[in-house]
Amino acid sequence: MFAAVVALSLVAAAPEEKEKEKPLPEAAQKELKKFEGKWKATSLIANGNEEPPPDDAILEFKGRKLRFMDADVFNVSALDPSTDPKILDLKAVADLGEISKDKVYEGIYKLDGDTLTIAIYVGAGAKRPTKLESEKDSGVVLVTLKREKK
Repeated sequence: MFAAVVALSLVAAAPEEKEKEKPLPEAAQKELKKFEGKWKATSLIANGNEEPPPDDAILEFKGRKLRFMDADVFNVSALDPSTDPKILDLKAVADLGEISKDKVYEGIYKLDGDTLTIAIYVGAGAKRPTKLESEKDSGVVLVTLKREKK
C-alpha cells in the first residue's frame, strides 16, 4: 500500500475530508503525538520485493491525519501501543489508484526514536500482519521512515 500511495501521491492529491472518528484512548493519543511531524521513507518492501522509495517520499503525521504532499490520504483509525506487535490501522480518505476510500488497512508498527517501521496489509479482505516483514505474495508492504529534522 505504501508503495502504491507513495507513487500515486506524487501524481494525485487527495481532497480534504472532514470526518468524525471515534476518539482514540488516552494511551493511543499520547503515542500518536510521538508520530507528529514529517518522515522520509528510507526503505520500502512490497510482497517481498525491495523498491527504492522516491527521493521526495515525505509523509507527515498531523494529528490523526497521514499526509502526502500536503494532502490528507489516511486517517489513523486505530492505534494500540499496548499490544505486541503494536497496532496501527489507517483508513483511506480518498480513492487513489489501488487505495479505496473508506477502506481500513490493518497494520503494525515499531517506533524507535527517530525511526518508524510500519507493516500494512494491502491484499484482499482484512489480515493484520503479525511481524515487521514483507514476504513474497504476502500482501504486506513494509516501510521504514526516518524523522525529518526541523
